[in-house]
Amino acid sequence: MDELRTYELRDPATLIREVAKAVVLGEDTAWLALIRHPSTEQALLRVDPLPIPALLDDDDDISEHLRVATEAFGLPWTNNGKGPDHKAVTIVVRPGFAIFGPNEGVWCRGWRYANHLQHVYTGELILVTEHGWVDFMTDACGHEPRMVA
Repeated sequence: MDELRTYELRDPATLIREVAKAVVLGEDTAWLALIRHPSTEQALLRVDPLPIPALLDDDDDISEHLRVATEAFGLPWTNNGKGPDHKAVTIVVRPGFAIFGPNEGVWCRGWRYANHLQHVYTGELILVTEHGWVDFMTDACGHEPRMVA
């Protein structure tokens, strides 16, 4: 197996199981998880609720909400020459198939324009439905955990 880049998750399945133990993955919820050393230690530090629903309209601009949530981590920008030690992972919980679609495109666009200026990698998105979960970056997936009815 190739060595992971510092911003890649070592084990998305373990991460989503840890998140499911920390919070209720209820329908139409969205969460932001902070992970230290994602490619090695992959330590889940916190999981915060996002103040927006998981299901979005195509024209929704969620970038301000994502910026504020990322700033709440308190990880100011540093120029250490090696990149961030932390990663923010968005968990979107919605009904339907565990297949990325237009809704998840709105989430990706929101991250693109969030401009949080924090020393943290962002953009990782895990979708959770009643059928299971899937990680956008790696295509890792599983039947458990799943959305809580």
